[in-house]
Amino acid sequence: MSDELATEKDQTPVGRYYAEHVRLSRDREPYEQLQGVLDAAEEKEWHLVGVAGGLPDGGVVLFWDTKRPSFGRTSRF
Repeated sequence: MSDELATEKDQTPVGRYYAEHVRLSRDREPYEQLQGVLDAAEEKEWHLVGVAGGLPDGGVVLFWDTKRPSFGRTSRF
């Protein structure tokens, strides 16, 4: 993740969905900080499915789907 962005780095996803708490620094623009988190998740092929903001510490919670979406496809031919 970003060098100045505080996230819960020690946690690993358990199951398909993962909630990541991100504390934003007041020293940089929020969109710049979040872009680093989004880029890191893209490398893992995670997909953002929700966001909760307005936390007292100025942070947000990002909700990730850690599995590749099937878009309704089945394994049948």
